[in-house]
Amino acid sequence: MIIKMRGMLTGVEKDQAFLEINGITYGIFITSAVSRRLIASGKTGQEVTFHTLEYIEGNPGMGNLIPRLVGFPNKTDLEFFSLLITVQGLGAKKTLRVLTIPVKDLARAIELNDVAILKSLPEIGSKTAQKIIVELKGKAARFALLREEDMQVISLPAGMEAEYQNDAVDILLQLQYSETEAENLIRKTVKEYPEIKTAEELIQQIFKSQVGR
Repeated sequence: MIIKMRGMLTGVEKDQAFLEINGITYGIFITSAVSRRLIASGKTGQEVTFHTLEYIEGNPGMGNLIPRLVGFPNKTDLEFFSLLITVQGLGAKKTLRVLTIPVKDLARAIELNDVAILKSLPEIGSKTAQKIIVELKGKAARFALLREEDMQVISLPAGMEAEYQNDAVDILLQLQYSETEAENLIRKTVKEYPEIKTAEELIQQIFKSQVGR
């Protein structure tokens, strides 16, 4: 089983990173947040490391089984992903789409029975939100207590937005806003409410402002 890969990043798409190792290029499925950070940080052409998980996609009865790789820049995010996919109905690809807010915030929502936060995530309805809480409450506690030094992320060049702002942009993209609309809303809201420090608060304030028009 491949659990860690280091090689040259040759390209990035919305849901995949391409890593070249000894002349072989591997496609690694990633979250949209990781994709954005890789692109913004200018890592293409440089060596990067992914903590990875292998899985098989397809139907055994149909005979079209395809090996896949999922990757994260840090081990903690991969461990949380591995926990989430134990919930029935959350396959690997769906779980990657779900991860639009920081692991710490999502784990905290699980531990605090915050159905509203879980329902705000892509493809998560009330039943799935309740199922996640029932199956993972207690198991997610250690992720909810992560310290900043444990939450390693891809470093961004000076002048780029903070991580929580990028996470908020990803959420708005999932809600069918264009990238330009999302970034403009984020910048405007951060300027008006500098005390906001989390993606959750940022999205809530944007919605309040939109409703109050």
